[in-house]
Amino acid sequence: MQSQIKKNSTKYIDVKRFGLVLIGIGLGVIFWILESAIHVLVFQQVDFMQQLYGPEPHEVWMRLTIVGMFVVFGMYSQMIVNSRRKAEKTSQFANIELAQIFETAADAMRVVDREFNVIRVNETFSTLSGMRREEIIGEKCFKVLHGPLCGTPDCPLAQILDNENRVEIDSEKTRSDGSKIPCIITATPFRGPDGTLIGIVEDFKDITDRKKSERELIESRGKLRDLAAHLQVIREQERARIAHEIHDELGQALTALKMDVHWIRRKLPESEFGLVEKTITMSALIDGTVSSVQRIISKLHPRLLYDFGLSAAIEWQIDEFVKRTGIQCDIDLGSVDIDPDEARSLAIYRIFQETLTNITRHADATRVRVGLINNGTTIEMKVSDNGKGISGNRLSDSQSFGIIGMRERAHSFGGNLVITKARGEGTTVVVTIPIDRNGEDG
Repeated sequence: MQSQIKKNSTKYIDVKRFGLVLIGIGLGVIFWILESAIHVLVFQQVDFMQQLYGPEPHEVWMRLTIVGMFVVFGMYSQMIVNSRRKAEKTSQFANIELAQIFETAADAMRVVDREFNVIRVNETFSTLSGMRREEIIGEKCFKVLHGPLCGTPDCPLAQILDNENRVEIDSEKTRSDGSKIPCIITATPFRGPDGTLIGIVEDFKDITDRKKSERELIESRGKLRDLAAHLQVIREQERARIAHEIHDELGQALTALKMDVHWIRRKLPESEFGLVEKTITMSALIDGTVSSVQRIISKLHPRLLYDFGLSAAIEWQIDEFVKRTGIQCDIDLGSVDIDPDEARSLAIYRIFQETLTNITRHADATRVRVGLINNGTTIEMKVSDNGKGISGNRLSDSQSFGIIGMRERAHSFGGNLVITKARGEGTTVVVTIPIDRNGEDG
């Protein structure tokens, strides 16, 4: 039964594909018969069967020419019809495919005409807007989902009417119930078969979850930065406490020890040459230890910074750096008439210390330039070296805690730190921190 149906279907399809050709052949046959009959009627002495099967040669030529024209016309017409049917089928398939894509799209989509009327929406858009399709179709687009750009020149439809080919915006849409939905809206022209602009097709991507994640990420980063700033404060407090304890305990002990050694030396007779030399060596060792203790205390808690300001502390640090490394330094401290508060001064000083440490460890530099400028509203420090330059990998390395710490110190006061590698050679560190005239964080 199924094979018979398939066979009949094949016959139908063949007739459908070649029907006009068969009609052309049939018209040719009919013409041949009619022409034979006309000859019998006009020339009565002629036999019909003879005219049908054996006409004169000139008559055969004429009939075959006309029959051929019928057949060719049928074939040509059939080709046109078949091409049109194929085009219609392709168009129908494309329309079905586009409709299916439109209806099943994960994004909300709608089609709006030039008068702002909604002419089509998919189910996702209906869910997004909180309205039924029947309520949406024919309604003005700005009444279904209203946004801050509606009625302005920046409206996607207005831009498309102004010959824009594609418009993508990040906006917040208000539903009929008053709730707001953040969306990425993509608008493209909707044109007719002749290319005339009918309206626009809008795609709405709901980014509520993404915005929520972004807010949570920003809040998390803010909390982490607050924690980092708090840890820096605690760290500085702990450094100050340790520095005070070293100064009070170890410093006093070393001073007393030096006095005792000096007393012993005075009591020793000159004949005890070995013991006298020993006391001299011990005294020198104590002096060296005192210098080391003072250097450690200065690193832990730069008293010079609090007593004489940022410029003096940086100058002292540079002198120590030159003595320790032998690297030449060019200094331009400008006229820093207004020093930032202690917290900002300490942040800049610590960033400067870390920068010099990085130069010592990694740069292989022979010269360093240091500049400190007061711009009235910001303090800018610039440190450049002529070393081999920092690599891009190290700048982006999550394990570069020194660089991360420098950035976080600057960021905690609303500042910025930029590290760049020069075209020729060397690295430049620029830190900019706003001056708080009231001594409070802005």
